[in-house]
Amino acid sequence: MSESRKDVLLKALEAEVGSASVDLGTLFTDDVVGWSPYMTVSGLTGLTQLATLREEAFSDVVIGLRGLDEVGNKAFAEWLIEADHTGPLVLDDDAVVQATGRHVQLPGVTVADFREGKIRSFRTYFDDVSLIEQIVGA
Repeated sequence: MSESRKDVLLKALEAEVGSASVDLGTLFTDDVVGWSPYMTVSGLTGLTQLATLREEAFSDVVIGLRGLDEVGNKAFAEWLIEADHTGPLVLDDDAVVQATGRHVQLPGVTVADFREGKIRSFRTYFDDVSLIEQIVGA
């Protein structure tokens, strides 16, 4: 029996925060597309590269689930990530926030669309201004 969409999304979130080591190709389609306030990604290779950048910016990352559900061909997760900002955070080609060592909390939601048991597309929503304020101490 194949995994539920909820199980696949949970594993994808755990892989993103570094609490699980998994081949992203088992969770995402090769042509995956994704969006968040800080990134857009197209393709499995691009997604893997983004995960590496996140690993450089944050350490001691913990994810807590507030809700996880699936409806039809979609899965939804509401989460809270806590982490320490211990490396450069690349916002875009011209904007990098150097490590501050500050502890941050980031609540958010991820919505994933599936094809043949894998995530085909996802959208992640969080308050990017609040994250920057926590990092720079505003």
